[in-house]
Amino acid sequence: MMTTMNRYDPLRNVAPLQDEMERLFRQTLGDRQGASPAGAFSPALDVEEDEGKFTLHVELPGVEVDDVDVSLEENVLTISGERRFYAKSGDGDGNAEGFRRIERHFGRFHRAVRLPDRVDPDGVEAKYHDGMLTVEVPKAEDAKPRRIAITAG
Repeated sequence: MMTTMNRYDPLRNVAPLQDEMERLFRQTLGDRQGASPAGAFSPALDVEEDEGKFTLHVELPGVEVDDVDVSLEENVLTISGERRFYAKSGDGDGNAEGFRRIERHFGRFHRAVRLPDRVDPDGVEAKYHDGMLTVEVPKAEDAKPRRIAITAG
């Protein structure tokens, strides 16, 4: 009979709690991000984990791939860039004159996610398709769960 031992990580659920607190503060204190075409914002993201990797799915509709930066340093994955406001001349520098309501977020964006386990920075891959950025971060071999064989008597 084989048993799998999983390492206990007390900080595993801190990141979702931190994101929820940030959302509540924005909701309570007022989120003025959508009121200005130049306001900074944090794009929505999902983090998926399996035995071998973390996968982040980041919503970035209307953002050009050349306007997105992805970096990984000390297990913190950072996604930043800019969504340009509507442009009459096509250069992305339009203004808000004439708009009666602006609900979409424009301007600089930044999102940093601390990954809970050791990762392999050389194996990170990022793909961008139809406004969705997908970043796969493989776990380091020593961070992957191992099956431990138990021998009888």
